[in-house]
Amino acid sequence: MQANVIRTSLIALRVLIIVLGCIWVVSAINSDNPNGPVESLVNLNLYTGAVCVLAILGFGVYHFAQKLVSNPKRAMGTLIGFVVFFVAGLIAWALADTTVTPAMVASGAIVTEQDVKIADASIQFIYILGILALVSILVVEGKSILKNWI
Repeated sequence: MQANVIRTSLIALRVLIIVLGCIWVVSAINSDNPNGPVESLVNLNLYTGAVCVLAILGFGVYHFAQKLVSNPKRAMGTLIGFVVFFVAGLIAWALADTTVTPAMVASGAIVTEQDVKIADASIQFIYILGILALVSILVVEGKSILKNWI
């Protein structure tokens, strides 16, 4: 039963992301404003990012609560994952640049320092999560190799 709920939720999330992409394509094609597609793409990215963060938090909280009831020791792993996720986000936000370059406003679009900070923090966040994933893979595989070697 639980697997069906998770599977159905993930299918619904995929469909929502596909629908948001279709809405962007339609709005980009029908836009009279030359900056319209770019602005709608930025909005689509923000909405999709919000949906993904909500899904991560929702599934994480659900699994944390489930593990907390059945096996409290395993719940700590989920809690550590949440903490690492939020710390990575805070680091990315702190490292984000707010410089608006002439290339960003060359098309006539209004670009604020806050827009640049959000975009730069998102990129930094992806880099940090990628590095953390790579390090965790190397640690797990390194432990496995050492365990089999010794």
